[in-house]
Amino acid sequence: MKITPLPDRRFGATFASHILIAGCMLFSVGCASVSRAPTDAFQAADIAITNADKEQASDFAPNELISARSKIAAAKAAVDKNPREDEIVRARRLAEQAQSDAEFASARARDGRAQAVNAELQKNNDTLREELQRISGDQK
Repeated sequence: MKITPLPDRRFGATFASHILIAGCMLFSVGCASVSRAPTDAFQAADIAITNADKEQASDFAPNELISARSKIAAAKAAVDKNPREDEIVRARRLAEQAQSDAEFASARARDGRAQAVNAELQKNNDTLREELQRISGDQK
C-alpha cells in the first residue's frame, strides 16, 4: 500500500498567521508612538523651581528664575493647545531647559549667599585686626 501525501495547506495558514502577527505588531507600534505629555519633565522642572524659590534665587539670580518659569509655562502651553508629537518633544525640551535654568539659579543663589557670608567674615576679621593693632599700640 502506497501512502500519498496530502497537499500542503500549511503554507497558506502559516503565511496568513505571519501577516496577522505583522499587522498586530504594526498596530501596537503605532499605538506606542502616540506620546503623552512629558509629566515627568514637568514635575522635575516644577520641583527645581520650587527649590530655587526656597533658596531665594529671586534675590541672586532673578533672570535665570524668570527664564525657568517662562520655559515651563511655554512647555505646558505647547502640550495643552496642541499635543502633536513635535509639540510634545518641544515641551519636553523646554521643561528640561526650565529645570536647568532653575538649578542654575539655585547654584547662583548659594554662591551669592556664600559670598555675602565671606564678605561679612572678612569685615569682622578686619575689625579684629584693627582692634589688635590699637591694643598693641596702646601698650607701647
